[in-house]
Amino acid sequence: MKDELLAFFSTPRTPRQRQYEALRAYAMEGLSAGQAAQRFGFTEKTLFALAHDLQTGKLNLFPKITTGPKDRRVTPHVRNRVCQLRKQNLSVDQIVTQLGEEDISLSPSTIERILKDAGFGKLKRRAASHRGLSTKNTLLPKASQNLDFKQLEPFQAQCQVAGLFFFLPYIVDSGLMEVLEELPLPESGQIGKKQAFLSLLALKLMGGRRFCHVRQYDHDEGLGLFAGLNVLPKPTYMQTYSCLLSAQLCQDLQQKIVSRFRDWAPSFFCSPTINLDFHSIPHFGEMSEMEKVWCGARNKALKGANTFFAQDAETNALLYANADVLRKDGAMEILRFVAYLENIKGVVNETLVFDSRLTTYDVLGQLDQANVKFITLRTRSKSLKQETEALPDDAWEKVKLPIPKRKRQQFLAYESDIMLKGCHNPIRQIIMKDHGRAEPTYIITNNRKMKLTDVLTVYAHRWRIENKLAELVDFFNLNALSSPIMVRIYFDLLLSVVASSLYHRFAKELPRFEKSLAPEIFRCFVDMPGSVRYDGKGFEVRLRKRAHTPILLGVDKLQQTIELPWLNSKPMRIIFTP
Repeated sequence: MKDELLAFFSTPRTPRQRQYEALRAYAMEGLSAGQAAQRFGFTEKTLFALAHDLQTGKLNLFPKITTGPKDRRVTPHVRNRVCQLRKQNLSVDQIVTQLGEEDISLSPSTIERILKDAGFGKLKRRAASHRGLSTKNTLLPKASQNLDFKQLEPFQAQCQVAGLFFFLPYIVDSGLMEVLEELPLPESGQIGKKQAFLSLLALKLMGGRRFCHVRQYDHDEGLGLFAGLNVLPKPTYMQTYSCLLSAQLCQDLQQKIVSRFRDWAPSFFCSPTINLDFHSIPHFGEMSEMEKVWCGARNKALKGANTFFAQDAETNALLYANADVLRKDGAMEILRFVAYLENIKGVVNETLVFDSRLTTYDVLGQLDQANVKFITLRTRSKSLKQETEALPDDAWEKVKLPIPKRKRQQFLAYESDIMLKGCHNPIRQIIMKDHGRAEPTYIITNNRKMKLTDVLTVYAHRWRIENKLAELVDFFNLNALSSPIMVRIYFDLLLSVVASSLYHRFAKELPRFEKSLAPEIFRCFVDMPGSVRYDGKGFEVRLRKRAHTPILLGVDKLQQTIELPWLNSKPMRIIFTP
């Protein structure tokens, strides 16, 4: 052991020990500076420097080592914050997350130690709902309810689609709220019928595929304000609201809304012609009692809903929709539409334009007897084609249609009167050939006042209803059925009609976008975030400027203060910020 101690002092290992032994040999053993420095690996100048530092106090060969308990590294402010969060019944993991949002980094073990030192015990096991989480570990939103303006305090909230507020002036002016007030629509103590309808309409205006997709907006207080609620209702409420509706109530709602829209925007419903068409919506549910209908997009018959639409031929505005059309009653649906139009206007003086498969000759005879004008196609038969081939060449006349984008504007036409089975009066027939198709086209009509070129031009524009249906499928997701119950499908169609009309009306206020469809209007003008502020007296919707903001600044309705009945007639202003 003595040898080990001798080796420890004769061969120092640490720099501090070498410095001590070199200075001791120089001072106590009588060695010269050069000898002492050489023994311990220093230069003579370094030894003198060490001696100087030792004398002036710069070199401490024996530092004082402190012992005993040390203070906590967590500040009192952070400890108090942890205790405050535990008093809010938050778990350790939730406290870690909350502190992370406040730029405070603590481990779970540290938080457990702080809580134990403060006298807090462990929380009891809680279900996900008690912890404010869903089964998918997402935050549960607040329960949706009408805004109580007696208790509503000033607030500011973010809105994911603040451009939705651009439709509010048009909703107020259209008289839609008065219609909702007149009819006995479903409501509850928490959510009124106006607020419920506006919530469903908001999703249609945003182009959501299904009502269950409201989950991405159910924390958005700005969208809740659009409908007069604190937040939008949950998916279950949105999906089951139409279960309390009857078919008659939907029909009454559609008739009153369209009547109001005709008074509000008469220029949208002034066309002398109306396009009619069926649309098949496939349903892929296993428990479905729906009958099979022909789906042209899939080129086969599938179980689904056969829907019927009517459209103003010039403005493309929808006038009518019905979802409960059975195959055996399909031919009679046009008569139901005529009765519907008579209830709204009192008289039907428009010419109805439709395909040959929409109805039968017997129904055409009934329309002719009721003095309802129509333009449609006649089904080609072998004998009819033979009669056409037998016509002399000089019986045909050259016709040019004034449609600039039409590929073949010039063709041959032959006009005559014919008798159809089921019709008591002669029907006007126009045969077209050399118009780009392999076989002649036969157009029949009972409108004798309309010129031949006008008849052909009107029928050539029947494709506009096809474009409208494509828009309903693409943006308003017409084909996304969530139920095989026809009444629920009917109500969804009605929401699509209302949303389409609002987009159509809004587009007319936008220069150079008057003919744009809903997807483009939504992308350019509506789909933008913003914030909503309430100061106790009124509301402000603030949006950042974008490329199309100058066009919005030219819309007079968006520059005026809006008073919304379902928001206690509080004023609302739309402000664009830099």
